[in-house]
Amino acid sequence: MTYKVLFINPLADYVEGLHAATPQGFSLVVMDPAATVAELCSEAEDADFIISGIDVPEEVFRAANQAKFIQYMSSGYGQLPLAVLNDLAIPVAQMKTHSISVAEHAITLILSLLRRIPASTQLLREGKWRQDLQEASYAELYGKTVGIVGLGNIGRWVGKVVHHGFGANVIFYDNAEIPMTVTELISAKQVSLETLMRESDVVSVSLPLNDGTSKLIGEAELSLMKESAVLVNVGRGEVIDEEALLSALTGKKIAGAGLDVFDSEPLNLESKLLDLPQVICTPHMAGVGWENVQRRIATVWENINSVLQDEVPRGVVTDIKRAPAIAAAR
Repeated sequence: MTYKVLFINPLADYVEGLHAATPQGFSLVVMDPAATVAELCSEAEDADFIISGIDVPEEVFRAANQAKFIQYMSSGYGQLPLAVLNDLAIPVAQMKTHSISVAEHAITLILSLLRRIPASTQLLREGKWRQDLQEASYAELYGKTVGIVGLGNIGRWVGKVVHHGFGANVIFYDNAEIPMTVTELISAKQVSLETLMRESDVVSVSLPLNDGTSKLIGEAELSLMKESAVLVNVGRGEVIDEEALLSALTGKKIAGAGLDVFDSEPLNLESKLLDLPQVICTPHMAGVGWENVQRRIATVWENINSVLQDEVPRGVVTDIKRAPAIAAAR
């Protein structure tokens, strides 16, 4: 038997690697990005497994009535029609391979802000060699308090690196229950959001977007921060009230911000955030890297194999954790 694996709205960087890694007994069908909804639905009808890029119409998922599992290629799954996917009664998984890349990006932003790398580079370009060099505006990460908002996989990597690698103290806020073994490994202390904002020298945000996190950090929370503190966001832009953040930055109520995600993407080139020398903006690229591509490709086939073995694939976001058709056939 040959299983049909359909890649919808494919990410170009993954196509060649997925083809090369396709095991025997599987046929990988990669859809043209310009395919119509009707063409997608037609191919989805007899697919055994679906690999999904972003922005796939829900009609396509509804047409996949023979599918045993859907692997979503993104980490954030706020765009997915979960109600529709739950109706399919099959497991759908997000990617959970990006934590290392995103955490390293967050730490890069933190260090760049504390050492004022972009501002110093600009001064050098203007011919100002150590001019306007005010040592009080430069800082080390060593001994600082890093507050992590969202101690999931990304937050845990950030916490581990800044504590064990830079000697920072780590506190965190998370509504989810965090195992004691995790907090002990990182040596992190759980606090309220208000305490975190008040005590942190660095606030690192790595929360997904949901009803409980939208605009979680607004004017009230930002007003608690130290004037010398910096804020980094590698989670979702909507978690922070962007207007309130802009006000805090222009009013010099906080020292700077490093942002990889924004309330509206792509970021409008007229955004005032791009004009502020104490702000570093990157284009939602924290998870990008060839190592992550390799991990994601491996995860696709590992998860498909888990489904065929009647096991729970990694990163399931739907109510159904196992494929009923597989379980019934065993």
